[in-house]
Amino acid sequence: MNFPDRLLGSASTTDFISDPINKTVSYSGSLTDYTYRRMILHYANLCVVAGGVDLFFIGSEARGLETIRGPGWTFAGTVDGSGNAIWDYPFVQGLIEISDDVRSIFDAAGFTKDTRGLHNLISYAADWSDWMGWQHPGSLPATETKGQWPHLDQLWAHNNIDFVCFDNYLPLSDWTTGTGGLDALNWCTPAPLSWPPGPDKMNGLGLTGTPSIYNKAYLKANIEGGEKFNWFYFDSNNRGRGLDPAGTDMQVSLPEGDRLTQSRNQYFPHQEILGNKQLRWWWNHPHQALYDTGFGDVPQGPSTKWVPQSKSIVFAEYGFPSNDKSTNQPNVFFDAQSTESATAYWSIWNPAEVGTGFLAKTDQTLSLLALNAIYEYWFVDGHNAMSTGGVKMIEPSFCSVWNWDARPFPVFPNLGNVWGDAGNWQAGNWLNGKGPFIAPLAPDPSFGVPMPFIFPSLPGLSWSIHKRPSFSTRIASHASGREVRSPNYSTAIYEFELTVEGLDSNGSYPGLGANSLQSLMGLYLQCQGQFGTFLYIDPEDNMEKGQLLGIGDGSTTVFVLKRSLGYDVEPVSWTTGVTQAFLNGSSVPQFKLVENCPASAPVRQI
Repeated sequence: MNFPDRLLGSASTTDFISDPINKTVSYSGSLTDYTYRRMILHYANLCVVAGGVDLFFIGSEARGLETIRGPGWTFAGTVDGSGNAIWDYPFVQGLIEISDDVRSIFDAAGFTKDTRGLHNLISYAADWSDWMGWQHPGSLPATETKGQWPHLDQLWAHNNIDFVCFDNYLPLSDWTTGTGGLDALNWCTPAPLSWPPGPDKMNGLGLTGTPSIYNKAYLKANIEGGEKFNWFYFDSNNRGRGLDPAGTDMQVSLPEGDRLTQSRNQYFPHQEILGNKQLRWWWNHPHQALYDTGFGDVPQGPSTKWVPQSKSIVFAEYGFPSNDKSTNQPNVFFDAQSTESATAYWSIWNPAEVGTGFLAKTDQTLSLLALNAIYEYWFVDGHNAMSTGGVKMIEPSFCSVWNWDARPFPVFPNLGNVWGDAGNWQAGNWLNGKGPFIAPLAPDPSFGVPMPFIFPSLPGLSWSIHKRPSFSTRIASHASGREVRSPNYSTAIYEFELTVEGLDSNGSYPGLGANSLQSLMGLYLQCQGQFGTFLYIDPEDNMEKGQLLGIGDGSTTVFVLKRSLGYDVEPVSWTTGVTQAFLNGSSVPQFKLVENCPASAPVRQI
């Protein structure tokens, strides 16, 4: 018996009995069976006891197990009864069998597949690096060859796997220290119009304005573009922290090989399956193994069992750590206690406040902006597709951001003596307590977009309100003694100090407003305490009239809301209403809110 078979085990669906009354699952199989199959089938029975589930994963990111080849594996593979190419991957076959067992458990309990209402469905969450296929290196004997094999297609095509799921940690930038590197240099160069682009076209981004990693249009341009779409790196290891080769005298996460020199490589015709971002091509086309038989790496042999447009793709996870340049390498995390700790390529490290060590430079703004970019690109901007049969290319219902911790914030991460990973919260993927738009949002019917909870109007609120702008500057000290100062905020954040002189809970004091205590407590509960997000309307500075938003060019219809402030302007983070807009001095009756989010100032479209 090979290793995958020993790991999978032989537990049967008949070994489990679910008791929905007592909420228990009993097992009658071998007491020494601590195998993968037993674990997954036990979880499936727990879902039955719980009353069903919308989407059940039979595993995730088992990349090393998926790609173990069985004794019958050949680079040409074999064909099934329908003439489709198949390869001997024992663990993948085991996942197929487990999906059948889970389906039978659900069906027997009355939780049948509901693809319309999206209930009681099954899938597997692959790693972002191999969901399209695995690149086996060439090795001896000479009968083996290198290439890429779509090893999971047998699973994706199986009738009891309902979605093609993978954890989407694909990069959205290739931004270096200093000036930003090739992306900054090619910011205004036209983007490629056809695939595959040659070396003279593949770097173009087709953007306008000042190059910045904090530009949402830039991050969106790299969703179906940039690295792993238009070009790739052969050797791009992250070799840990060291002195910045760009000469900034800072400590950064150092890339190796052609990523260090930004020596980008081109794809060639019919090599789409090598680009992990080629979701659209993958979903719309049949697949073949790709390897070299003397004429370069080209598709070989019959197509796999995958039927184009047959199932939706789901991002089982997507997210970004809260550290510098996280969009360069979203799949790594900072954990000072882990041997796998890393931060994204070219990310800056700050000297630790205590001792001589270094800590990851935190950056919540970029991670939240990147989440916003992915959501908008696929589910707002119209890039998602649908088959003639009504199958969405990407199903948004199950696309899940990583992560919102079940431990209550701010108890976690404040109680570091209780949880050993509390120190990782600041630079990690946690969303709890981070960013201006993470707190629950209430709907705003006038604009049709989310608005934050509004600080209640309280009669007991004192008029002695202190308001001050807050600026933050990060100071990085270097071995040479030189200090580099960089602003954290492009515009000021205003701090308000309020005093509530009296609150009423039962209507006994009409001058204080009936139930004003409950109103204030309700806001804190909704916003998860003192770290929550809500909108406070400045009673003395809450309106702007006749503000110039931009000069039209005949085609631009989107303008950022802003207000004049002395000789400069600042963005308006939220607005509760716009009474009128003007174009060339004439009133424009039709305008709408495109976006209203403090992380990127609201935008009005005329």
